[in-house]
Amino acid sequence: MSEAKRIRKNSVYSLLSISFRLISNVLVFWLIARYYGPSVFGQFTLAHTISTMSILLGDFGFDILLTTGIAREREKAAEHFQIYSSVKFLFSITAMILMWLLASFGNFSIDARLLILIFSFYMMFTTLTNFLYAFFKGFEELQYETKVTLFVNIGLLIIIAILIMLKSGIILISVGFVVFRILGFIIAISFSFKIMPGIRYKFNITRFHEIKTKMIVFGLHLLFSNLYFQLDTILLGLWKGDYYVGIYQSVFKLIMLPLVLPDIFNNTLIPALSRLNKENVFLWKKIGYIMNKILILVVIPISMILFLYADQIIKIIYGTKNYIEAIPLLRIFAAILFVRFFLETYALMLTTSNRQHIRMYVVISATFFNFLLNYFAIPKFGVIGAAIVSLITNSLLAIAYIGFTYPLFIDWVINIKTFALFLFSLILVFAFWQLHSLNVLIMAPVILVIFILCGILVYFTKDEKRQIIGKEFSFNSLN
Repeated sequence: MSEAKRIRKNSVYSLLSISFRLISNVLVFWLIARYYGPSVFGQFTLAHTISTMSILLGDFGFDILLTTGIAREREKAAEHFQIYSSVKFLFSITAMILMWLLASFGNFSIDARLLILIFSFYMMFTTLTNFLYAFFKGFEELQYETKVTLFVNIGLLIIIAILIMLKSGIILISVGFVVFRILGFIIAISFSFKIMPGIRYKFNITRFHEIKTKMIVFGLHLLFSNLYFQLDTILLGLWKGDYYVGIYQSVFKLIMLPLVLPDIFNNTLIPALSRLNKENVFLWKKIGYIMNKILILVVIPISMILFLYADQIIKIIYGTKNYIEAIPLLRIFAAILFVRFFLETYALMLTTSNRQHIRMYVVISATFFNFLLNYFAIPKFGVIGAAIVSLITNSLLAIAYIGFTYPLFIDWVINIKTFALFLFSLILVFAFWQLHSLNVLIMAPVILVIFILCGILVYFTKDEKRQIIGKEFSFNSLN
């Protein structure tokens, strides 16, 4: 199968997997926020966020190590799987125990503690299932992840909706999360035998010394790259209480929906770009360039809509009675979303060029910086302070990644088309601000159509459009 065809096929499966996962989560969290109020929603999202952070400890970079290892050395797939799976199991058990300790000794409400205990099992089976997803990605067989994700998330959404209609307690809803993660793990195991019939689930850490350096680099990066972005939620829970966590997370969950696109690119391109960096650097750079252009063109109109019509969006989704404080938050997060999209490609190019250690140092520094700023900002300014700190941290992170990939930044951004797009966008923001009282359901499609036409008619070249929608990647067309 050709490179472009393989990438497009896996992009579709990745889109379906992440979309099922993210949209169902957004709907579930929206239902809980809408029907249970900020305080209960805060307890639930606090426990979920802690489990998410614990998943990072359980994963500790083993997923991406397995994916890139299999992609680079397909003949050693069985060896990679056995050693990484054994060590990952130990890390997952450790993460579960730490969640139990945090629930027992943390300064949380009684209900929040019980939810953390329940979500420790959710964390355990999620991290094990994620490892099998990484196995599928290494073979560039993303359809298996799609099938498991479809079952888990659609089933979870249906069950949660039924439980809410029956006015079940939040504890029973959290148990539903655990049950479907267990079922998904069982299905994923069955698919692993289809890809590699001789696969062995056997505990073996005899080669641990061979992977410990890579494991530390990838693991610390994975842990801190997510910690700096979600640390504020945990700190709000500790310093301000469940209500403020609920307000903050009501906006955070909305922002996670458009972040599906960078996740799709990462899922699809990490194995391909890791291989191409070794086999064909020219193609590696070109695919990254096209990814960067797509992300920029997509994020600008989305950020504009969220910023201009934040009051209407919050009113439509949550109602302003309990969530009026979320309106200014959404405007700040609109800017954070733009920065996150902008930095993503440069970060991916570092990973796929064997410079993951740079990302590790950058995100560790960002996490400590984020904590220090939040130490002063959250007690004084609450959720607004946490959001501003997040914007500052993400902006500094983007500057760092660009600094380490400076030649790519010069080639990709310092040009007339990109400057013109940014200037045009600023003019539109000013113009539409005068009309921001108009209905968002009318104005959002108008903004999206403007940028779609901009991309088709001006921003993308004829060759780039062919490569995106159907033509193969080849030296003739790229040149």
